Amino acid sequence: MTGDRSPQGQAPKGPAPGRAAALDVGRQAAASRRRADSEACRQRVLDVITRMRKTRRPVSDAEITRRAEVNPQYLQRHRDLKAEAEAVRAHLAADRPRAAAAAAARQDAGLAVENRMLLEQNAALRRDLEAARAELRAVRVRDLAADVLGGLASIPARDAEAEVLRKERDQALAAVRRAEADLLALRNVVQRLMVDNTRLLGGDLQPSSDG
Repeated sequence: MTGDRSPQGQAPKGPAPGRAAALDVGRQAAASRRRADSEACRQRVLDVITRMRKTRRPVSDAEITRRAEVNPQYLQRHRDLKAEAEAVRAHLAADRPRAAAAAAARQDAGLAVENRMLLEQNAALRRDLEAARAELRAVRVRDLAADVLGGLASIPARDAEAEVLRKERDQALAAVRRAEADLLALRNVVQRLMVDNTRLLGGDLQPSSDG
């Protein structure tokens, strides 16, 4: 072995702070582009459905996806839009049972979308909670290190530093408590919605026969 090679047991170093920041910015930019593309696709589909309502000419799901220039399976993945298109077609056909079924499907799809958003918020809150806990751990480590170095209480110059550390620790603790409270509240909402969805999918919203 040459002296230029690292020892086998040496732990790999993480990315440099500048590189990590650049990667984070890149990920955020990519996520923003995906959100923008998704919203643009959704708006094009809604525009086609709106034109169908205005012209009073029914359009099939396949034709909607073609005109909106989206994936042929787009409406299968976005059940709320599929239900909206079916509701318009049922209205144009003056088919009351079909319209009732479409309204029930639209409500179910709306609940599914709301559930998905709540779950995404739940995941975001968990990430915020972990970040707050990591910050709290870092503050505690810095506080402990300052204590070990000694003199925080006796040296005036260290008193200000100790006060800053205490404030950071208190802020991190408060952030953790807020994140935990938000997470608990969101979990309760998700549980209630899942119970409602189970009831709805069990048949409570099935359309009644008009005879």
